[in-house]
Amino acid sequence: MTAAASNEYDGVEDLGPDALLAELTANDRVRREADLRQLQLAYQWCVLHPATEDTGTAWWGHPRLPGDLDTDESLGGEGTPKVAAFTPEPFAAALGVSTQTGMALLADALDLVHRLPRIWGRVQDLSVPAWKAQRVARSTHGLAREAAAHVDREIAPVLHTAGVARIERAVAHAIATVHPEEHAHREETGKETWDVQLLHPRPGEFAGTSELFARGDTLDLTKLFDLLCATAADLAAAGDPDPLGARKAKALGIIADHQPSLDLHRFVGTSPGFETAAERLPQPAGSTTTTKTRLYFHLDLADLDDPTRVGRVERLGPATMAKIRDWLATTNATIQPVLRMDRHDTVDAHDPPAWMRDLVTLRDPHCVFPWCQRTSRACDLDHIDPYQDDGPPGQTSPDNLAPLCRRHHRAKTSGRWRYQRHPDGTYQWTAPGGTTYFVTD
Repeated sequence: MTAAASNEYDGVEDLGPDALLAELTANDRVRREADLRQLQLAYQWCVLHPATEDTGTAWWGHPRLPGDLDTDESLGGEGTPKVAAFTPEPFAAALGVSTQTGMALLADALDLVHRLPRIWGRVQDLSVPAWKAQRVARSTHGLAREAAAHVDREIAPVLHTAGVARIERAVAHAIATVHPEEHAHREETGKETWDVQLLHPRPGEFAGTSELFARGDTLDLTKLFDLLCATAADLAAAGDPDPLGARKAKALGIIADHQPSLDLHRFVGTSPGFETAAERLPQPAGSTTTTKTRLYFHLDLADLDDPTRVGRVERLGPATMAKIRDWLATTNATIQPVLRMDRHDTVDAHDPPAWMRDLVTLRDPHCVFPWCQRTSRACDLDHIDPYQDDGPPGQTSPDNLAPLCRRHHRAKTSGRWRYQRHPDGTYQWTAPGGTTYFVTD
């Protein structure tokens, strides 16, 4: 340990067991006080920015502008006062967090004060840490106010000892008790929550491994799991030395390779999940339909023969040429020629041509609002200097375009926030109150 590192912990090595525990308790109190203060500040920020007909309303999708139909969920749960549009952005920026994180903190404060007063009282007297109260607030956010009050009564007295499982059980019991019809409806409409998602790790953790999440009928998933286990056993019998978990994961690829598509006509009338009339399904055309997998690789083709070289998988991270070659060997790849990133051509039309969109997307891989990480491929391309229909030619160029997610695009368009792009590729944003923020990567 260096001297500088040792100085960081001056005095700790002199503490005995009793003194160390006493200091740990004191530090916990300091942390609880700081977290309470943050929630109090968040609530006061909401108080200072009430929604009016002139301001519009902040909500969880995009900012609610004046005149929009009020059909979406505002920050706090049922029974909380609404907050003015674009209120979360400067609050989150001052904290150095994403807008969504700032919105969540504001919503927690609103819900605790107005929907969970008993739990809020325990946070204020420091008998319950803020993180536990916020966990309850987020678990009950979508419930009716009556159901949230039921959770407040049930869980507040024991929250200091309650774990996550008990909190979740209390929420489920509140729904079943206060809204039995809603609980029954949830059982009947469970299919609405079914989904299959492919989850990739953060770029710095990417190593050619991802996760597949599935939620569906218990019987269907059990059958698939049994098939994976059986295929993994066959692999072991064939001499595959990998552990069981790896063989089950490889079985997914084997199943996909041998079943690119299904003839659903074979299942008509055999399951309530399929239409009984064969004419309702597309007729087979004699050829299978294969799915398309889309990954964006950035590499020099000359490096493919060197397995030690590294390329980049867009939105995921680095990958060795050996891994990329394995992937490319089993699929059809479209080769995109090198894009000149130094182009500054302009066009007169509002919408940029494909090459310009690609250039901006590659140049700025995510929304350029402070602390926003929404991938640029899911963003709007914003004209930094607003496009004017009757303006001069050449208003659309790489230098005047930047990716903004829909929320932050509307924040800029509303005039509350403004920004500029510097020649070195950094961005300078100015908040409604005049505070400036720099985005450098």
